[in-house]
Amino acid sequence: MSDTNSNLIAHVKKRAKKLYKQNPEKTHSQCLEECSRDLGYRNYHDLMQQANSLNSNAVPRACLIDKYSELINKAFDGCITKEPKDELIAKFWDLLCTPINNESPLENIEQLTRWKIDKETLKQYGDSCLESKKTQYEDLGYLLLAMGHYFRSVMDNCRYQIAEHPKFTDYFGLWLRSMYPNSNIESNSSTVLDELKQFYTFNENEELFKGATSWAPKWWLKEQGRI
Repeated sequence: MSDTNSNLIAHVKKRAKKLYKQNPEKTHSQCLEECSRDLGYRNYHDLMQQANSLNSNAVPRACLIDKYSELINKAFDGCITKEPKDELIAKFWDLLCTPINNESPLENIEQLTRWKIDKETLKQYGDSCLESKKTQYEDLGYLLLAMGHYFRSVMDNCRYQIAEHPKFTDYFGLWLRSMYPNSNIESNSSTVLDELKQFYTFNENEELFKGATSWAPKWWLKEQGRI
């Protein structure tokens, strides 16, 4: 097994142990499953299978946030105009990993996502990666572009006092299919896009309409007469 894959398994175990301490009502196995899904795998068994596979080329793609953590930090640093930057960067990382629910401080999150980060610049960083000739950063491009849309989507939900929004890894699967629904048949088809879609699955009860980037629960969209 490669060092990358060994580190991935160790990382998931470490996160699961921390989650278990924070949520004693859960079993350690449940925490392993949850942490594996957070990184784009179907479950912990799927993660282990991928890590033990001889063909490990696509494995890092399922762990994009951790794979590119340093570059994402640099992107955040370039998009955050307020101080203290380190504290704000940590808050945006937490926001990526935490779904919005009834216990979330909606007003604070709206202010954070509205005023403390330049979402357009973040998307521009993503576009630059996609337009670059350095194709090894194509997946980072999709990631940064989606993060810019994600923070705006979270901002909109908090603005309308909707105490519901999926965390980033769940949103990313929906976003990929909304923005690139036919990537496998387009003339400029992308192997990276296909791999990302395989790893970042989605809940069939949720969706983003084609071309949409802001997510809202169906009950709210029906209530507003939008569907």
